[in-house]
Amino acid sequence: MAVDEAFMESARQGGITVRFYEWEPGCLSFGRNQAAAGQYDADAASLRGIDIVRRPTGGRAVFHHRELTYSVTAPAETWGSLRDTYCRINRALAAGLRDLGAPVVCAGEARTGPAPRPSARGCFRDPLPGEVTAQGRKLVGSAQWRDGAVLLQHGSILLRNEQRVTEELRTGSDGSLAARSDAHTGAIGLADLVDTLPTMAELVEVLRAGFVTEFGAPIEAGRLREAERETADRLLDRYEDPAWTWRR
Repeated sequence: MAVDEAFMESARQGGITVRFYEWEPGCLSFGRNQAAAGQYDADAASLRGIDIVRRPTGGRAVFHHRELTYSVTAPAETWGSLRDTYCRINRALAAGLRDLGAPVVCAGEARTGPAPRPSARGCFRDPLPGEVTAQGRKLVGSAQWRDGAVLLQHGSILLRNEQRVTEELRTGSDGSLAARSDAHTGAIGLADLVDTLPTMAELVEVLRAGFVTEFGAPIEAGRLREAERETADRLLDRYEDPAWTWRR
């Protein structure tokens, strides 16, 4: 999370970054404004070897395991409005996934109502307009944050659907775990859509090609610059601080 935010500083200088990464160990992430204190069991997560973090972006809880996360940072007006940018990035992801043979579509892009409130419900329970779906279920869950003149959009591309964990770690009004057996039914994994899962390198390559097709610009491989690393190191304290993670 600190690195994703650090790339926003490069975006203030006009830079555009597309990043792909995995999580180890598995991690439950909360949206920026999502209620979490008293609603999720940190001890139960720890016993299962699951980390917990709060994202800088909005949205709702995601379990990051057996998935690939992407992030895009850019000057905020590069591709138009928040909605236009959101949909274009998702179209780039969909183009890459279709090259693998996955029958994905972007859900109807015209929003017909307000986004769901940042409740304790998991991100993948409700496909939203513009998101990448298959068979009516969400394959990619994304969130965007604009800070002044720059934006960050990142999201989780499920290889296997394990989003039931977001509900298994929720607590009831009496503090007990309050799992719901249908918690993962709004999601679908890439393994459900293709005969053989690609390697991570193969997946990243088709997604890179999807971005090139959608935005008409090359993407060159790169490494974290020293200034970005220093910014990420400075931001790390916040993302490791329970006061941030459990602030709501």
